[in-house]
Amino acid sequence: MNTPDLIREFEYKGSQIRVEWFDLVGKDVPDLKWERIYAIGDIDGLVPVVCYENDHDNLPGGGVEPGETAEQALIREIDEELNMGVVSWRPLGYQSWTEISPNPKTSLSLRVCAKFVKKGEFENDPGGAVIGYKLVPLEKLNHCIEYGTVGDRMIELVKAVQLKTD
Repeated sequence: MNTPDLIREFEYKGSQIRVEWFDLVGKDVPDLKWERIYAIGDIDGLVPVVCYENDHDNLPGGGVEPGETAEQALIREIDEELNMGVVSWRPLGYQSWTEISPNPKTSLSLRVCAKFVKKGEFENDPGGAVIGYKLVPLEKLNHCIEYGTVGDRMIELVKAVQLKTD
């Protein structure tokens, strides 16, 4: 495995967590077993942030189901959580999230930036967790999702990708 671009350790819901972040801008998405995919989306210059009744706001996205590619999961999750379509997307990076204690386990989560198009108003999340979404400027995103240095890095990478495509 490559050397991480960032490493962050913290406590989350009573568990000690280690996050290793790997940049992917300008690179191919590695062929890894993705468990989750999340997007920093663009809808009319703003970023959708999903809201939960009993949890922190977060990026839209979620689990990759068996037999599903990361792209298929992205399209499905954005449809379910936002009632939006994915016009295009590019990889930003991925994180290896390791629960160090009390129960050691690691999961891989792909992070992308994407252009979204609204299909209609939010109705409901089939999974039931998302209760709606809000649109925020990119500069205020990390204030909403509280990803710390990893959030700052993702925003920096989105800006770099935007400069290349504008």
